[in-house]
Amino acid sequence: MIKRIVFALTLLVGIANFSTFAYQIDRFTDPYYEMIDADFNKEEAFKTVAFVEQYWRSVGNDGFNQSIYHVAEKLKASGFVLESEASESDRLVYRIEKRPLRYTTWEPVSGSLSLSSGKELLNFTSNRNMIAMNSYSTDGEQEFEVVYIGKGRSLKLDESIKGKIAFAERPVGSLYRTVVEKYGAVGVIAYNLPTYTKPEENVNSIQFSAIPRDSVNKSFGLLLSYQAKEKLKEALEQGDNKVKLKLETKVYMSEELTLVAELRGSKLPKERFVFSAHVQEPGANDNASGVGVLAEVASTSARLLQQGKIDPERTITYLFGDEITSTRRFIKENLERAKDIKWGMSLDMVGEDTDKTGGSFLIEKMPDPGAIWIRGVEKHTEWGGRPLTKTHLKPHYFNDLTIGVFKSIGEKKNWKVNFNPFEGGSDHVPFLDGDIPGVLLWHFTDQFYHTDQDRLDKVSKETLHNVGTGALMIALMLTENKPLLANMVLLEASTRATLRLQAELRLSNDAIADGGEREKEVDILNTWAEYYRNVFDTVMDIEPKGDAFEKNLEDTKYALDGFMGLLMRQLNSN
Repeated sequence: MIKRIVFALTLLVGIANFSTFAYQIDRFTDPYYEMIDADFNKEEAFKTVAFVEQYWRSVGNDGFNQSIYHVAEKLKASGFVLESEASESDRLVYRIEKRPLRYTTWEPVSGSLSLSSGKELLNFTSNRNMIAMNSYSTDGEQEFEVVYIGKGRSLKLDESIKGKIAFAERPVGSLYRTVVEKYGAVGVIAYNLPTYTKPEENVNSIQFSAIPRDSVNKSFGLLLSYQAKEKLKEALEQGDNKVKLKLETKVYMSEELTLVAELRGSKLPKERFVFSAHVQEPGANDNASGVGVLAEVASTSARLLQQGKIDPERTITYLFGDEITSTRRFIKENLERAKDIKWGMSLDMVGEDTDKTGGSFLIEKMPDPGAIWIRGVEKHTEWGGRPLTKTHLKPHYFNDLTIGVFKSIGEKKNWKVNFNPFEGGSDHVPFLDGDIPGVLLWHFTDQFYHTDQDRLDKVSKETLHNVGTGALMIALMLTENKPLLANMVLLEASTRATLRLQAELRLSNDAIADGGEREKEVDILNTWAEYYRNVFDTVMDIEPKGDAFEKNLEDTKYALDGFMGLLMRQLNSN
């Protein structure tokens, strides 16, 4: 009982003892940090980013496939063996899965848009997002009449646009469906840039987008920068309503490639930590950076294994493919395999030079109460998210472990690390849908997000290094499964629980002082406490070594209950 009371009192003073907790955690994590930070090759990661970002990558097109094969060659050079040729003793294996595409793939080749006077508005060489995905080629350079039909939902639609290019300030896909498929326009020109891209500052930026696949009309969509939009509107107002357009694209049947590489576990090979980095999308940060980091994470893993510095008991899987689709398939196509996936991590937009792009590195958490009550340190990004309910909660230590590791690297490297509530939209979603713990590593806000200004000059080698180091640290800690792992993870979670509950108490007291409902604040605190009770229980999935852990777990929950009693008294005393 005395030990329980001492442990509870240690938690109660939380912040005062945070440095002690951090020291104990660092004693476990720092050897991983020092080993990986010294070995991770940021130059190689950057070279991979440079190779991938040269291509406009759509699933199945030449650039996508060349990227997959390039990474496969890199892994082969690092010691990975083609799975079909590997022996049972080979621990580093890879395979390239091939599936016929259900629909056509697409790639742009060249394009230009000029006023009839000859003044150029756009050229593919400098605006490689100017051609909407799924657009067909023109028959050489052609002249078309352009009709401006409005903004948003207020469009002027009638038969007069038939055989002409319809120009509107709204998303290109819905515009195409309306004016080409229903009114017979020969094609569309669209302008639609969100404010966070700073279009009036980045006047030549264009976000990529798509029109529907249309093998009947074989038409096109063009996307305008702010500057091109202003020039075109000015020309139309002055009566210059014709443009010269030349587009060359490729639309063809192909196959979908997915690269799956693995470092097989020595004792529990069926249990997996799965990384996922999607290849498609044309940007450098989105997502050539994820491909570059994950390729070097895999290569670093191979070197450390070959040097005898690591020996994961569980398997580490490295997935490269189509965003969400490849990850979801890996989980769903083999339910026996899926039940042993213990953790998933998505690498998406992980190389940013934030001095140029804005924002910061982020860890998008699995749904926790911070995604229900957006307050204090919890902030949704401009990408956006919806408030969740208690039914969406995914209690697990993976959130706090990931945040803790990256915060530690941030302190060592003077690197800004933040987190955000769950928003979705990347390869962490299939993990969560499969009831598998999954987090996203990314950056936002990014003023060049999805624009043709997302090029290699916006990528930081140091960021690639930092993200790769942290990602591999977490994977190795969880898969090597050393004797003190479970206790370290529990200590990290209990430390974060203490700090979070203290912060929430302050917010609740402020809310009540401002006239808020005490019942609501009690519910918030109780929800966080119950969430962390469940988080502590999930540490058992590591399969702790030694008989002492279960008692440590019970002591931690006992301390949390005592801590909550104190917090409630403080809340009720105000």
